This record gives sequence, C-alpha cells and structure tokens, in this order.
Amino acid sequence: MNKQAKPPVIGAGYLYHCVPAFAALHARVEELGGHADIMEYLGAHYASDPEYLADVSASMGSLPSTLHSFELMIGSVDRPKQAVTDRLARMVELSDCRYIGEHIGIMGTTEQYTGTFIQPFGTDEQTQCFIDNLTGLDEVVGCPITIENQAQWFDQVGPRSVCEQVRDIAEGADVGILLSLSNFITAEKHHPMDREKELAVLPLDRVWQVHLPLGNAQELQSPDMARYRREQEWADRTLEELFAEPDFRPISVIFEVEDALTAANASAEQLKDALDRGRELLGVAGNGGRP
Repeated sequence: MNKQAKPPVIGAGYLYHCVPAFAALHARVEELGGHADIMEYLGAHYASDPEYLADVSASMGSLPSTLHSFELMIGSVDRPKQAVTDRLARMVELSDCRYIGEHIGIMGTTEQYTGTFIQPFGTDEQTQCFIDNLTGLDEVVGCPITIENQAQWFDQVGPRSVCEQVRDIAEGADVGILLSLSNFITAEKHHPMDREKELAVLPLDRVWQVHLPLGNAQELQSPDMARYRREQEWADRTLEELFAEPDFRPISVIFEVEDALTAANASAEQLKDALDRGRELLGVAGNGGRP
C-alpha cells in the first residue's frame, strides 16, 4: 500500500456552490483585499459537464482545489462504473485538484443508487469494505483521497462509533481525514454525538482538511438564533483548540457558507476575515499554493 504523504500547507478557502451569488461573493472578497488559497468544488455540480469545471476554476483565478465527492461509493460493495471514476479523474485534471474529500457513506449499488449517502453501520465487515475499496483508488482518480466523518442519524449497529470507524478506515487504508465540525452540528438535529469523545479518538496527524460553518453574523444575533449562535461559537472555539494540539497540522481550512446555520450566507467581509484567520492558524501568509 502506498502511503499518501501529507502535502505542504496550502491555506484557507471555502466550499464554492456553482451559482451566481457565489461568483459575486468571490469578487467582493477580492475587492476588499481578501483572497482564498484553495477552492472546494462539489463534484456532483459538474457531473453532467465536467469540462465546465475548467471555466469555473479559471474564473476563480485557477486556484488549487479539492473536490468534495460521494460518487466513489467507498462504503458500497458494488464499485462505481468506470464512467464515474473517469469523470472524477477528468475533474481532478481540470481543477488542479490536490486531493478528493470523500464521504464515509453508503450510496447503494451501481444499479440501485440511493441519491444520497447513508450513515455507515460501524461493523467489522463494512469497515474492511471501506479499506479494500480505498486501496489503490488514488491511482485511479489521479490524486490522494481523504475521508470525511459523517453526521450521525441513527444508532450504530456495529461496535464502532462514527469517528472510531473513520479512524480505523484511515489507518487501515493509509489515507488522510477531512474533519467536519459541521457534521457534528448537523447530527444534533437527528442523533446528538458525544463531540468530545468522538474528536478524542481521531488521529489528528492524519487530518488534511477541516470543515466548519460560517453563518451570517447579523442573523446569528437574533434572539431566536441563540442555539445556532452557540454552535458557531463552538466550531470557532474547537478549531482554535485543535490547532493548540501538537499533532494537528492540516493543510487547509475550508469554510462552509451555504446552509451554514443561517438562511442568509455570510457576508464578504466575514468571509475575508475568516480566510485571514484560517491562514493565521495554519501559519501561512497564503499564496494559493502557487509559487
């Protein structure tokens, strides 16, 4: 098994949704003197026309990217069709993708696709299925694969909690981790997780990327948004605490702006400040991964 060496730090970025509002947000951040170092694109947005990703990437300044994906179906016994892996490999090429962030989830089968990802069960058999499916997959798609911790929706069937299974898969397949603080918050509405316990079992040295929400600050000040304000504070505080850990050295911090605690997206001013703070925590000035 080829070990996926963690690349040098890239910087801070955000999850880009392929809609005009995000193009305007990106332009406004740059008008304010801000910038992203890496863009995260949702692979599903370009499934019908992968070539369009090249145009979007160029409009973002041809920054390095990461693809957020669930199409590799790494939790399913059936493997994706070659057309799927070929499409993702083309997206990797077109977007200067440095790594793919793949959900730890079950997608169904090649013939019976669920349309979403289902929480894994935490069993020995299924954990091994993940490991087997990840082995050599980086060579198929043309870049390293990282795995994202899932939000919990129901009781685990097997002996592993969500993050225990992520740990065992990452170590067994020798891959990096995309640590989603956002998914702990999502789980709160369905099956609350013991966040401290879950974070404690993760091998922090394997974390390549962090996801966290960036809600609209003005909306979060509303009295009826107190719960979501506390969640934003938790995510911000937890990020700071993680960076105080000597083994925690991710290569990117990615902010989620769409559907991030509030109906309204974060302002360009907020996003600029968040990107600056992300770079500060990463210890880089930020050059978009370019010389």
